[in-house]
Amino acid sequence: MIRTVEMPHLPKGRVRHIIIGEKYRNLLEKALSVHDLEAIWLKNNNFVDERLSGHTDLSAIHIGNRIALSEYLKPCEQIHNIINADYVPNPQKPIYPYDAGLNFCIIGDRLFYNPKTANAEQIRKVGCKEKIVVKQGYTKCSICVVDENSIITADKMIAAAAKKSGMNVLYISKPFVSLKGFDCGFIGGAAFKISANELAFTGDIKDAGIRTEIECFLNERNVRPIYLTNNLVFDIGSAIPLTEQFP
Repeated sequence: MIRTVEMPHLPKGRVRHIIIGEKYRNLLEKALSVHDLEAIWLKNNNFVDERLSGHTDLSAIHIGNRIALSEYLKPCEQIHNIINADYVPNPQKPIYPYDAGLNFCIIGDRLFYNPKTANAEQIRKVGCKEKIVVKQGYTKCSICVVDENSIITADKMIAAAAKKSGMNVLYISKPFVSLKGFDCGFIGGAAFKISANELAFTGDIKDAGIRTEIECFLNERNVRPIYLTNNLVFDIGSAIPLTEQFP
């Protein structure tokens, strides 16, 4: 049986369809197919910084039983055939914070967001019981969702807010994610769940200390890391698990 993933970022079965930026097709298509993942490749977003044009978390957000998409993607039949889609205005300017309207993070019944950057209309549609305000506008970029109560982040204030909410947090202070054109990338943009118990990383974590920390944190939560490529783990603006399969 194949169904739409009900809880954003947190599939309960094995992911079949995943939304990802077409900019990374050459790097990831073969690796995704090894895990029976069928990618829906989003067109580049020309309304944001060219270096971030392939970043899904600047163009789309999964909100329960629907997807919100930047209007440059209209229409997107591949997604429409699976789930209802809303369209929001394209970013006003190709710079932060104007590009971060869809960059908030839903984790179970918690919503992490910056009210100064997140799209207000979409935030009103989120049914989370707890809304956690943070200063980081690139909120989803900064959060690697492990399970309903656990995250990995390099953002000190997000880490503090998550801990205050009762979550398990692995805070990594040393940069280790690459992003072409920038000094470093974000961990939330470089990892995504491909099943209930598997977390995929775009590349390899070369820093032995950080790799051990992450693998121990994941192991404690019965989550197995999957390293998709041999490259240094790199920020792609994350990906959206859209459908999942059960035996």
